[in-house]
Order: sequence, then structure tokens, then C-alpha cells
Amino acid sequence: MAVEIIGSTAGAGSFVLDLVRCLAAPIGRPFKYLWNYNTNFINLEKEVDKLKDARVKVQRKVDAAINNVEEIEETVEKWQKDVDSIIGEAEQLIQEKAKNPHCFKGLCPNWITHYKHSKKAFKLKENDISQLLDKEFNEVSYPTNPPEIWLRSNKDYVALESRTSTLKNVRDALNDDNIYMIGVYGMGGLGKTTLVQEVGRKTMEERLFDDMVFIEVTETPNIETIQLKIAKKLGLELDKESEVADKANKLYARLKMSKKDEKGEKGKKDEKDTRPVKILLILDNIWKDLDLATVGIPSGDDRGGCKLLLTTRVRDVLDRMGSTNNFKMGTLNEEEAWNLFQKMAVMALLQNLSYGLM
Repeated sequence: MAVEIIGSTAGAGSFVLDLVRCLAAPIGRPFKYLWNYNTNFINLEKEVDKLKDARVKVQRKVDAAINNVEEIEETVEKWQKDVDSIIGEAEQLIQEKAKNPHCFKGLCPNWITHYKHSKKAFKLKENDISQLLDKEFNEVSYPTNPPEIWLRSNKDYVALESRTSTLKNVRDALNDDNIYMIGVYGMGGLGKTTLVQEVGRKTMEERLFDDMVFIEVTETPNIETIQLKIAKKLGLELDKESEVADKANKLYARLKMSKKDEKGEKGKKDEKDTRPVKILLILDNIWKDLDLATVGIPSGDDRGGCKLLLTTRVRDVLDRMGSTNNFKMGTLNEEEAWNLFQKMAVMALLQNLSYGLM
């Protein structure tokens, strides 16, 4: 009997101890926040200072990247917004603490407010600020290919009647899926370069192509130079030390890339639907026929989404390269020549005035 009583008493004691433990934690938390009131705010202010220092360091990297014409990573921009928000929230809480509200006509602290403020200060430090400080960025940005200056404005293009029809013919050919190579030819100084640049600018404005590349080939073309120029404008890295054929293979693969189509059948997005990346490649000032395969430019039925727009002084060059949609630029008539001369003279005068040369 005595043993049973002792066992029963021991069991009851264990139950009471467990009950006390369960009740002690929730009852003790409020006292912990009240007891550590000042400590929690001191720790919060220290962590806010650390976060401000981290924000300055990241902002320096961001500024350097922007000055280098690079795009800032979305994760970095989100981190900066979160940091600004948390710092603002913490500083507001610190200001509220400084007001030190009291109750009973200022005779004693407002314990409820102290508890709430201390708890919030602790949570901000442990949960929010700590996570932001733990985040490290090896890179804050990624390189981009800024649009060429002539793409930003068409101030050099003069809309002449004799050029309007050529411009329209070229654009119509670019819209024809069955045509992949278009040529513009004529003697030097007629404005072939300006015309195809205007075509390129308009097609990019209207988003007819995903990418547009303009390259001047020159009288003495260098295959590797052409490859590297095209690759750079497409954001493609080529090993300068590799063979021409290896560069051509990689460039060919880039020009024939496919991408997920934005819309599948009936306007529904389908990850399985892909289409060739549409690229307009303008090769300006070609003096002799260029071996496209050697460069790494797809052509014919194997062209993918790549289209070529060529300019040259001699039509034979276009014929030898297989271009059958060629448009001649003739000389200006007397009225057009005079109007063009007047405009160029005015532009030159204004430029000299802006430079203080007159």
C-alpha cells in the first residue's frame, strides 16, 4: 500500500512538473521581452548599422555596373528594396521607443507597449535583418549590348521620293517568309548605308525581329573580324584563339537558335511550342562575294530565322552570293539633290555654331 502511495505521489509530481514546464514557456516569454527591453533595442541598432554598411557596399557595385552600361540583377534590386523597407521600419520603431510612453500620469512605464516594442525589435533583428545580412552577391549585374547610336534617331535619314519606293520594297521583302536575302546596290555616296540603317531601325521599332546586327564588311574583309563583330552584338563569346571553322560553328548555332513561342494554339501558352529566333543581319559595303558558310552565317533552306540585307556597289556581287531580290538605288534628280544639299548645309552650319567655330 505504501509503495502504491509513493508511486502515485511520484506520478502526480511528474505531471505537475510537466504542467509547470508547459506553462512556464508562454508565461516566461513576455517577461523575457520586458527584461531584455533595452538590450533588444541596442542589438537592433547595431544590426541596422551593419545593414546600412552592407547597403552602401552593394550600392557602390550597382553604381559601377550602371556606369559600365550593365543591367542590374533582379535579385539585387529586390534585396535593395527589402533593405530600405526594413531599415525604415526599424528606425521608426527606434523613434517610437525614444518617446518612452508611460501610464498612470507618467509614474511608470507602459508595460504593454514595452512588451510589443521589445518583441518587434527582437523579431526584426533575428528574422529580417539577419537574413538580409546573410545574403551575399558575387555579381550584381550582367553585361548588355547597348543599341547603336544610329538606332536611336533617324535625323540623318532624308525621306526622298526616289528613296521611299526602295525603302518600301526592302521592307516588303523582309516581311516575306520566302525571302531570306535582299540586296541594295548602286554607286558610292547615294545613301545605301543610311537607307538600310533606316530599315533596321524601323524593323526593331516594330519588333519584326528579335535581334538586329549591322556590320560594315569593307573592301578588304577579314573573316575572323566579321565573326567577332557579329558575335559581340549578339552577346556571344568566341574564343579569339580558336580556328575560323570553330568560330563559324558556334556563330552558326547562335544564328539558328530557337526560342519558346509566346503563344501556342488558340492563344494558349505551350512550352513545347518553339520558333526560330528572328535575326536581321545587315552586311554593309560588300566589295566582293562573301562565303557565308565560312563566316558561319546560315543561308537558303537552312537559314532558320536569319535574314540577310546586303549593300554593295556592284550587282554582280549579289548575284554571285545568290541574292535574287535586289533593288537599285539610282542618282537623285535635280530637285532632290538640291533639297538634300540645303538640309546638309543647314545641319553643318548648326553644328559649327554649337561648337563655336563661327
